[in-house]
Amino acid sequence: MKSLSTSSNAMVPRAVARAALAACSVLVAMPSVGHAEDTPLSLTLSQNLRRDSNLLRSTNARSDTVSTTAVQGNFNKAYGRQVYSASARFARVRYDEFNRLDNDAKDLRLGVTSQFASNWQTSLNANSTTSLVAPQDNPLNNRALRNIRNVRGVNGSIQYGNGGTWAVQGTFDNNRISFSEDVFQFQNSQQNSQGLRLIYNATDLLNFGFGPRWVRTRYPNNSTIGEAKDKNLDFTVNWRVTGLSSLNALLSARESEQGLTGSRRINTVTGSLGWGYTPRGRISYGLNLTRATNADRFQDVQALSLFGNSLRSVQNVALDTITTSLNLSASAAITGKISTGLSYGFTRFEQNSARDRSTTNVAVVDQLLGNNASSSSSSSSLQSLSWSTNYAAYRWLGVNCALQFYKQSADVSRPRYDGHSVDCGANFTIDP
Repeated sequence: MKSLSTSSNAMVPRAVARAALAACSVLVAMPSVGHAEDTPLSLTLSQNLRRDSNLLRSTNARSDTVSTTAVQGNFNKAYGRQVYSASARFARVRYDEFNRLDNDAKDLRLGVTSQFASNWQTSLNANSTTSLVAPQDNPLNNRALRNIRNVRGVNGSIQYGNGGTWAVQGTFDNNRISFSEDVFQFQNSQQNSQGLRLIYNATDLLNFGFGPRWVRTRYPNNSTIGEAKDKNLDFTVNWRVTGLSSLNALLSARESEQGLTGSRRINTVTGSLGWGYTPRGRISYGLNLTRATNADRFQDVQALSLFGNSLRSVQNVALDTITTSLNLSASAAITGKISTGLSYGFTRFEQNSARDRSTTNVAVVDQLLGNNASSSSSSSSLQSLSWSTNYAAYRWLGVNCALQFYKQSADVSRPRYDGHSVDCGANFTIDP
């Protein structure tokens, strides 16, 4: 794979720079409305401008400028042994060239945690998110599709054992995902999961967890998959190595059953690893490694015209994608108000497409089309390199800029592309 490179045309466009500076100058002139004491309420107004050289993430790069104006409110209040939290973010996203992608995004969240009796603690959370699907997740022939994704979910946990050597934790999660465009209706899903975990606190700084987790995902508009059932066995570690370093890890052995009859079985190992290290007061490092699978499933429909008659070939394709991601980061506080950071990301996509059923009801045509049971695999990778700087001009005013380079190699469903983006923004916080 070729290394990432920079070019002279990666500079911020003058129009973007002028707009960002104008927004910053207006906000700097505003008086402070913050107070020193902590309050449960806050309101943040933000404006961000991004110039992307390859907005649609395609081989034929086309640039565009994206403006995001957002308002976010936060609430966090401790009352006795309970903590209540809520947040709401509304954003107006507008595109200069691809204005058909203009959309309004929202993110609503509610949460409560509670401790009761002497050894019990519970948590309950709810969320609702509406956002535009990223262009790289759209079909290759329609990257500029305005596809809106809606996610709604509720999750919670109850744990017995608080501060002792042993604890038992039960978890549940229920969520729904739906898409606005017909071509994505087959991905609409309803998922629920339950888990049980035994936790061993070896010390105040180290604990281990072990237990099963069951996940059931239904696809109401996808007759090929129907539903998928996952049985997971999770092992977790959380370790505060020193006051300067922490580590947390998850390893999960998964057995998946796909199809209404559970005809396809897949065994995989997934997990995550996170490590943070601050050897000095002003410099910190981070490492995150994740491995996920069974993220993408689709149905492929092909057609053939033979001797003037149209014969339809329907191929039920289950696409299993293993995604492995590595992220490295380093940040430094240059002064009390200025900080800067550098990050590198590498993601590898491995796909195994297995044709489990296909037919045209004409044996000779099936042979010509190669419609017998078969499988194929492909892989690709995505790299990104980012540099960002933040300036906390005042307690109520922050300014930030970032520069990113990215590069994707090709596979069966992803084209080869590369590009860069520059974005600058400012945020104004009212914290009474």
